[in-house]
Amino acid sequence: MTRLLRAAAVALAVAAAAAGAAAPAPDVDAIVTYETRQVMSSGVTRTDTWQERLVRRGDQVWIERILPAGADDDHDHKAEHVGHKHFNGETAARWLKLGADGQVDVKFVDREHKAVVAIPRAEFGTVGFDGSFAAASSVVPAALARSMKASGAVGDAQWRTDKRDGWSHRVLWSEQRQIALKVESRRDDGSVRRTVSVQLQPATARAVPWDQLGGYAQKRYDDFMD
Repeated sequence: MTRLLRAAAVALAVAAAAAGAAAPAPDVDAIVTYETRQVMSSGVTRTDTWQERLVRRGDQVWIERILPAGADDDHDHKAEHVGHKHFNGETAARWLKLGADGQVDVKFVDREHKAVVAIPRAEFGTVGFDGSFAAASSVVPAALARSMKASGAVGDAQWRTDKRDGWSHRVLWSEQRQIALKVESRRDDGSVRRTVSVQLQPATARAVPWDQLGGYAQKRYDDFMD
């Protein structure tokens, strides 16, 4: 999400928490594709794309970057970190658990080093987490999607739109699945376009990722501080 959507999401999440706990969202397994196209001041157009696996079960969410074959063959990067502590927050899986008090417990899972790293709230910004469980679990928080203007349906999903502060947003929201199936954000001057596409997968009964961490070391984020 853009900063504008994040700010609105946080405000709505606070209001929703004050109103009481919502019904549990249905299980979701999905592949989420992100694309950002930005016209740089140099005149060069930069396009970034990546994919993540999303697993949602009740009050727990797992988000893990999908790495293409050969992506771990960065020998210079590995050699640079041989012999000392290292934590890569970009490629580590994020494991989030929502507490009864509305607080989010955040752990990053480093598969390469078989470690589960607990992230204190003070470091959420450092690792790129905005503190919103609703955004992480549904791509766009339900309360935010519902606050946007309805503009048309696609199957059982509803397009929602919003325009403010130099940005236009469209969200294809599935009320049945409690998740955004597509998000399109565009700066009005055309310099930035962002798209998030969600491909739902069959939710299976196989073990969830957080149940497959036997033997992983338990660490804290400050263990990696110099």
